[in-house]
Amino acid sequence: MDDSAPRPRVNGEALVNFIGKTVLVVGEVTPRDANSATVKTADDKMITVNLAGAGAFGSKYVEFEATVDGADCVTECSRVEFGDDFDQYSYGELCKLINGKSKELFY
Repeated sequence: MDDSAPRPRVNGEALVNFIGKTVLVVGEVTPRDANSATVKTADDKMITVNLAGAGAFGSKYVEFEATVDGADCVTECSRVEFGDDFDQYSYGELCKLINGKSKELFY
């Protein structure tokens, strides 16, 4: 991941605000086929991730750096596996702060 241009961390609800932009989104992954996966985000939204590489995952939770195609669809640039024990609730609360009342601290 390139850290010279930090990416916004978003949940499923916030995707619509970033269409055409590259973001970081974390969720529980369910592979659909070799080209896509369904991801349940921290705010319980179901999104489709069009995969850049293999559809095999070694963990339940994955962070995707992805370009937002629409309100519920992204295209993967890269991914980081977060393991099988990840606190989705706390991550969701962080996303609310980053994209809500504390937005000026992050953007």
